[in-house]
Amino acid sequence: MTYAWEEAQYDSLSLLEAQNYMRWVLRAMYDTAKSLADLRDAEVDAKKEYDSARRRLMLSPECPRVERGGHTVADRDAWVDERCAEQRSAFESASAAREAANDQLRTLNSQSVVITALSKNVAQIHGVLGER
Repeated sequence: MTYAWEEAQYDSLSLLEAQNYMRWVLRAMYDTAKSLADLRDAEVDAKKEYDSARRRLMLSPECPRVERGGHTVADRDAWVDERCAEQRSAFESASAAREAANDQLRTLNSQSVVITALSKNVAQIHGVLGER
């Protein structure tokens, strides 16, 4: 069995190129971390809005009252959920966006580990060859 990476061709890196890759990943990590913080704030705001809408609807005079032989808890919850679907959707979208940014940050972190190891190898090779 052969793997695609076995036949891949790679150009050697100079020290400058290796450093540029390290700078790129550090900048990308910084930008993504900043974006993640903003997305967390947006998620918290969306959650507050959703919870507030649910509370307002639960206390609304139009909300079905749970009583024996009448409306059930499921009826009431369905009524509330139907009316705050937009806020719930906004909250779920904000959560998904935050998770995507978190995944991106984890990916960049993994890439930074590989780039750091690669840069050390490049530095060692250039050190042995006496190149800069």
